[in-house]
Amino acid sequence: LSLHDALPISEAGQKVALYDVSAVHPSYLVAEAFRYSHLVLASTTYNAGIFVNMEQFLRQLVHHNLQNRTVALVENGTWAPMAAKHMRAVLDTMKNMQTLERQVTIRSAMNAKNREELAELAQALAL
Repeated sequence: LSLHDALPISEAGQKVALYDVSAVHPSYLVAEAFRYSHLVLASTTYNAGIFVNMEQFLRQLVHHNLQNRTVALVENGTWAPMAAKHMRAVLDTMKNMQTLERQVTIRSAMNAKNREELAELAQALAL
């Protein structure tokens, strides 16, 4: 996702902070997760699972007992996207985490439909 793709959330009136889990240290990401009531987690499907850096970040959230958040999921994969399923399983182990049923699945590259879905997801988070 690019910053442009995250704009529907900011256009819905929400403050947006965008981080790349492959470039930002997990300790900083965990601290930032505690600052927000709503999170959007986006991950590629990697070996039928979650991208390793995202998986490490999620495990750190579990170990730090993050709770009481609303979370939206975005996944990417070419023929068998699975990241959202695995992220949801981790989030389900955490206390009072509301994972939105609506998720966005991107198959390889963003398209117009995905942009619409992201806008709808942004609206759901803004409620």
